[in-house]
Amino acid sequence: AKLAASILPGEMPMAGQALSEAANFLLEAAGHREHGKPAILIRSASDNASDARRITRIAVVNRDVPFLVDSISRAIAAHGLAVDLLVHPILPVVRDTQRQLADLPDGDGAADPASGAIRESFIYIETDRIDARQRRALEAELVTTIADVRAAVADWPEMVAMIRADAQTLTDP
Repeated sequence: AKLAASILPGEMPMAGQALSEAANFLLEAAGHREHGKPAILIRSASDNASDARRITRIAVVNRDVPFLVDSISRAIAAHGLAVDLLVHPILPVVRDTQRQLADLPDGDGAADPASGAIRESFIYIETDRIDARQRRALEAELVTTIADVRAAVADWPEMVAMIRADAQTLTDP
């Protein structure tokens, strides 16, 4: 339900087998996520609307941070690919001590310290089919891109504070 509800306005709704396959693909990717790293899964599949068309499915599960979707989309475009479908629910997630997915509590996506739930971005993308070599290159690019996003988000509060401090030193002529 959260996956179907997160489809962008103007996109074709997902239902039935297509929705089930996308949800299962995201859950497979989310099954284990190392602390401080994204879980990424890229695989070729048949388009549900037409078994004749081969597609590439991309799942990225990461701590929810700003700039993530735009940065991932840019990395995909840098590989000459267009994003045909992007679905991005943000879900509360509980992981066990081995970082395995333990629970997806009901809720609005809010973190719940009492249950140990944190917010994670579940990003599902479909694009044209790429071969194994291209999938490995894209995965490496996504790992680098997400690390850059994490660094930018970590630096953001300090950078804003520095800009505000510099602004205080300025005087109007």
